Amino acid sequence: MSLVSDQEWEEYKAKFQKSYPDPEEDIMRRGRYVKSKNMVEEHNKKYETGEVTWKMAINHLSDLTEEEYATRCGKKMIPPTST
Repeated sequence: MSLVSDQEWEEYKAKFQKSYPDPEEDIMRRGRYVKSKNMVEEHNKKYETGEVTWKMAINHLSDLTEEEYATRCGKKMIPPTST
C-alpha cells in the first residue's frame, strides 16, 4: 500500500484546486486518493510486465467515492423503494 505524505496530499489538492469544508472530509478524500494511487500503481506494474497495454495516472477524479465517480460517468442512481 502506498503511503501518501502530507506534502504529496497538499500538492494534489493544489494541482487540482481541491478544498474541503472540514477536516473529516479532508481525511475521507485523502483515503480515497490513497486507494486510487494504489490502484494506479498496481495497474502500472501490469503495464510494465506487458499484462495490459495502457498506463493509468492520478487525476482530478482520484479523490471521489465510487458512487460519485459513477454519477459523473453517467450512471443513474435509482432511489431505494419503500416496502
